[in-house]
Amino acid sequence: MKYQCAKRLLNLKKILPLFIAALSAPAAQAGGIMLWQIGTPTLGTASAGWAAMPEDAATAFTNPAGTVWRDKMEVRAAAQILYGDVEFTDDGLSNVPGNDGGNPIGWFPGMGGFAAGKITDNIGWGFAMAGNFGLGLDYHDDWQGRRFVQNVDLLGMSLIPSLSWQVNDCLSVGLGLNAMAAYFSFQSAPRAGLVDEDAYMRFKDLENAYGGNFGVIYRPVSGTTFGITYTSKVELEFTDLLKLRNFEPPLEAVADELNGTRTEVDINVPATITASLQQALTDATTLYVNLAWQDWSDYAGVTLALESPVQASVKVDRGYQDTGAFAVGVRHEFSQGMLGGWYLSTGIALESGMTNESNLTADTITNKSWTFGLGAGKELCPGLTLDVGYNYGSLGDIDIDQQGRPPFSPRLEGTYEDSALHFLGSSVQFEF
Repeated sequence: MKYQCAKRLLNLKKILPLFIAALSAPAAQAGGIMLWQIGTPTLGTASAGWAAMPEDAATAFTNPAGTVWRDKMEVRAAAQILYGDVEFTDDGLSNVPGNDGGNPIGWFPGMGGFAAGKITDNIGWGFAMAGNFGLGLDYHDDWQGRRFVQNVDLLGMSLIPSLSWQVNDCLSVGLGLNAMAAYFSFQSAPRAGLVDEDAYMRFKDLENAYGGNFGVIYRPVSGTTFGITYTSKVELEFTDLLKLRNFEPPLEAVADELNGTRTEVDINVPATITASLQQALTDATTLYVNLAWQDWSDYAGVTLALESPVQASVKVDRGYQDTGAFAVGVRHEFSQGMLGGWYLSTGIALESGMTNESNLTADTITNKSWTFGLGAGKELCPGLTLDVGYNYGSLGDIDIDQQGRPPFSPRLEGTYEDSALHFLGSSVQFEF
């Protein structure tokens, strides 16, 4: 009896990677999977000036040090719609029959709320609610890459209360608590066994975790503002009962053992550093610049742990690299003519990619990107301002050659051609 039990556990450990290798960290976005787009005026400059715009209540999210620069209490409400155009084309070497999966992103809505004001002359407060981490993919059920993933979501929503202190006329610092609620859902269709049919794997959980935001605003002279922000990593620990169904010999017995096993997936939201400049060129024209770094090499390490019956823990390193981003933008305010009272903005951003063809997987479609921004805004009446913005993000052609483990060794080989993301957002700000 003891021999049979030991043999069963040994077989479980041998076949275990077939069931858990796919439960690494997923989603899709340019560069990494951290969005710069949150529906605020930074849409117009393609994120340039992100950490150096204390004139806007959204500074409560982008740089908590900026809230003390507000003379009145301000509240901004933002809404945004994303359309992702990311479709797979088989290059002829994929070995699982099926279709191209359709467009796995499509339309995706978002919204945010931001508030900022002063407690005393040199103490400011802020509150922000927005989601800029992760995204989701929903392929057709019978697509060629279903052995690896059918649908996946990794979504983070942050609530950030903050305080800021104006040290002197030129300098302020701010500190915020990033309380993040995150949802992770993953489903795939592994091969059922010796018969080439689809089985079922499912994992999902909603988790809360915490991090910190720190910011500095430095304004040495009127018209020049420097800003820098640091956001710490957030450690997410998702837990669910692993669901496995429709497996056949020789995997049926192992799947029955693992079905309902308490499973933990640990994912780190990466730390980031953003440095920004806002420089007045004339009374009407302002230049914005961004430099940013994101720690995707830390995000690459995902821990998967299963409890009874195998008590197994696996650390998966997906081989991602840190990313850098540069953005430059300009805003011009019109004082007369048909555009009198309006401002128009534009910007361009370049972000490096965290993956290459050797480590790209169908659950994390990402690449280096160019982003182009356009925006406009106007004070409609005293205390009420409207902003609109649009971003076009070009990810280009994304090559993939993902291969699974033996004995079945599924392969997905092809290209996500002319991939692009479109963002359209609008926000209104109220002063009290």
